[in-house]
Amino acid sequence: MMDKIKAAVGMQEQQEKGLLGQVDEAMTLSWKNRLIGFGCCFGFGMLLTIISIPMLWTMQITKFAVIYSVGSVVSVMSTLFLMGPVKQCQRMLEEKRILATIVYIAAIAGTLAVAFTTGNAGLCLIMLIIQLLALIWYCLTWVPGGQAAIKAMIFRSG
Repeated sequence: MMDKIKAAVGMQEQQEKGLLGQVDEAMTLSWKNRLIGFGCCFGFGMLLTIISIPMLWTMQITKFAVIYSVGSVVSVMSTLFLMGPVKQCQRMLEEKRILATIVYIAAIAGTLAVAFTTGNAGLCLIMLIIQLLALIWYCLTWVPGGQAAIKAMIFRSG
């Protein structure tokens, strides 16, 4: 009640926070908790990825694609603990990173769409390769000069 009165008479700034601002404010974890959350989330994502590998060998391509894709998403989401969800989303949409982000998300969606609709093993494998390459390209956007170095290596050797 006092906050409303102070805001009404101009003694306190009234800030309206959007949904992202509210989420960001709610994510007040200590660095220790952030690192624990990151480690658990990343570890679970890697566990899913490892669990999916035998399914590839037994030609259960649809199951492999789904579990691998979920593991990949969980691993990438682990970085939300380090930066916070709002800053992470903002950084993913920066000019140098937005194309890699879109291609990576589209590759995951495409992999899952192919797995659930057609179950075509060959097409699933192609989508998984695109997904892996998109993930590598996305990760390189976080390394200063990472994409430029890879481009130089590819075009020099060709």
